[in-house]
Amino acid sequence: MADYFTSQKDTLTHSLIVHKLLEKIAVELSTHEFRGGYQKPITNNGITFMDYVPDSRAEYIQAIEALSDILLPQFDDTMNKEYEEYEEELEKIEKEIEGVDIKMGDELHAKFIRKKLKLIRVLFQRLNLLLRRINYLRTAPHIEEEDEDEQ
Repeated sequence: MADYFTSQKDTLTHSLIVHKLLEKIAVELSTHEFRGGYQKPITNNGITFMDYVPDSRAEYIQAIEALSDILLPQFDDTMNKEYEEYEEELEKIEKEIEGVDIKMGDELHAKFIRKKLKLIRVLFQRLNLLLRRINYLRTAPHIEEEDEDEQ
């Protein structure tokens, strides 16, 4: 029965999401070797099947994109401009491969991923500078009482 009990500590807040994403990116995703996704044979009770191991580069990229999405309401003029620059650069590298037959793991795909990783790393640095500028990070995620007042 205790599994179904929730308390105020279980509340999902904007700040908590940001903290969890930062933790995942900084502690889990960015500290492991980046690898492309691949199939790995797994044997269970004498039966072999292929298990997909996710692309760690894509996970890193998606986590930072999720962080930028969740921080969008906090963007200041500087971050809005920097995010626009990120989108323009991303569009440029996507146009380079437009109409080209790319296969996962081929040289063109690897080149695209390397360029996107460089862009996303810069975006992550800029997001961290934004968090510093707006003094968003605190010692612990806080409950945003102002959101409760608006409802």
